[in-house]
Amino acid sequence: MSLYRELILGERWQGTTDETPLEAIEADRSRIVQCSPVRRLQQKTQVFPLDVKASVRSRLTHSLEVKETGRQLALRVLPGVAQEVDKEAFISLVEMACLLHDVGNPPFGHFGEVVIIDWLGSRLPALFRQAVGKGSRQWPMLMADLRQFEGNAQSLRLLHSLQGLNLTLSQLAALQKYVRGAYQRKTSGLWQQKPGHFFSERPLVQQVRARFPSTARGRYPLTYLMEAADDMAYGVADLEDAVDRGVLSLAELEQALLSEGNDYLKSCWQQATMAEPGFFSRFRQGINRDLLTLVSEQYLRHHQAILEGIHDSPLLAVEEAPAQALQWLKEFAHRRVFKRREVEALELSGFAALKGVLEAFSPLLALSAAEFTSLDSRQDANGLVLRRLYHRLPPRHLAAYRRDSQGAAYFEDEREREWYFRVRLLLDFVSGMTDTYVLEEYRLLCGFQG
Repeated sequence: MSLYRELILGERWQGTTDETPLEAIEADRSRIVQCSPVRRLQQKTQVFPLDVKASVRSRLTHSLEVKETGRQLALRVLPGVAQEVDKEAFISLVEMACLLHDVGNPPFGHFGEVVIIDWLGSRLPALFRQAVGKGSRQWPMLMADLRQFEGNAQSLRLLHSLQGLNLTLSQLAALQKYVRGAYQRKTSGLWQQKPGHFFSERPLVQQVRARFPSTARGRYPLTYLMEAADDMAYGVADLEDAVDRGVLSLAELEQALLSEGNDYLKSCWQQATMAEPGFFSRFRQGINRDLLTLVSEQYLRHHQAILEGIHDSPLLAVEEAPAQALQWLKEFAHRRVFKRREVEALELSGFAALKGVLEAFSPLLALSAAEFTSLDSRQDANGLVLRRLYHRLPPRHLAAYRRDSQGAAYFEDEREREWYFRVRLLLDFVSGMTDTYVLEEYRLLCGFQG
């Protein structure tokens, strides 16, 4: 019997259903496409923060491109896997994992992650001492969890704990690129590079692993295709946007590529004919055609190890000309686009806004649990300010805070549990902002603070 029969299921976190696996996974598509985190991607950074030019990619248009690349990979792989696979369900799981892969990213992308992590590391210890005092034996683990903000882990939290989409366990498993929890130390095991989930989602991850035992030590198989689709989509696209934005010229790119690129990359460049309209489209299609073949071949070559959760590297981590060409393009973008003065200037705006918003709301984390929950009744001057900050927090996030701060599992101390979810409340609020929203909030708070 095909192992995919045990991996592609209609089972959800909550409730029983008479749906077939395909019906449940199709229902997931509707829930995903209509959810607000996907809509917010249209105003989140891909490469150029706050860009108003419609032709330059946002996180949403990037994710749509990843979704289509994932679909093409799934179609290439399917003829080589066991015949018992539900092909439509297989394709849908890959597509939706691709569409959702960036929903947990904060404003200003990976730069925003760095800013949040820096702020958490410098401010949380003192705020905890003010609000709670001395920690229990469990607290160092929980503090380590809070200080490691990561977009992949936030995606899982956003979809499950905040939006309550109740997606199938198969769809949630396909989203998890990393095995380690933010509360766990790195080990020599597979996929430990970054945290894949927070302590708050530990019960969910345990249920996923109980249903799919191979995910306790490795990835869910379709995650490999999602990761490859993401790499393929942004490899050329970031450079195309840089040229469109005027940050990089085609002549600069050509000069570097022809002097540093491998023979395969030079051939693709020359075949695309730079002098004719639609150059980047032809260049991208030429490389992607070969990458689709390479990735699907790698998936099938390592198929058994992938199914068992023991394959230890991305599908594009091979010494093949198309993969090496893609890697050169990504490294070139990092050197010559992301470090440009124009891009860094925009990121500095994001740095000031993100840090400013976090700092403005930090007094809410210095309160005791009783003080925080009684803010609605405060009438003193300081209380009125704090109450207005409290009222800016989204009702959906406050509802999640109230639910989890009172009854979430695996916490040894009630006060620590409450404060843990109060920090999560602030992180959920700030990381869910779009680039423009965080700037607007920062401006409002600066005026509010005088």
